[in-house]
Amino acid sequence: MQIQSDEELRALWQGQPASIVQFTAEQLRGRAAQFERQTRRRYRRDQASFAVAAILFGGAMIAIDGALMRLGSALLLLWAVYGIWGLHRYARALAVPTDASVQTCVAFHRRQLERQRDVVRGWPLGVGLAMPGIVLVAIAGSLGPRHAPWSMTIGVIGIVAFVYLAMLIYGQVLAGRWQQEIDALEANRNTAA
Repeated sequence: MQIQSDEELRALWQGQPASIVQFTAEQLRGRAAQFERQTRRRYRRDQASFAVAAILFGGAMIAIDGALMRLGSALLLLWAVYGIWGLHRYARALAVPTDASVQTCVAFHRRQLERQRDVVRGWPLGVGLAMPGIVLVAIAGSLGPRHAPWSMTIGVIGIVAFVYLAMLIYGQVLAGRWQQEIDALEANRNTAA
């Protein structure tokens, strides 16, 4: 069969029967346990990062001269404390039910995937809250007594903006993957019912 246009290719592709994967309770428990291990690992890493940031910016607030630098450090300290609280409240991993039915495992894993997806979708706001502090610290570095050249300040702000953009893209990729798994669980639930 020769395809003449993009519309024919799209129609052929969309006309394929969708394969639905059936999960056993053991497979679901295994997938949920693996997801929770990954979540726990990411949670610990993020908690440690926020704790180090809080210590560094708390110390900078006390040790460094200059009102602008102290204000930027105070904003970053508040951001780190807010990040620790937000992770504790929203991003924790929960224990996987060990003797649950397939329906219960599907519901649990789906809730966890949705919860983590929503946390990752909230990254732009969480990371964006650090931006004013970062900009103030960078500008204060150029205005202070041992001032850095403005090109360095602009470079630092550019690097931070690039990392922020990369995190947004990575978060969207993660959220998309988790949404696909949520959709597969939903399809599994619908066929099992």
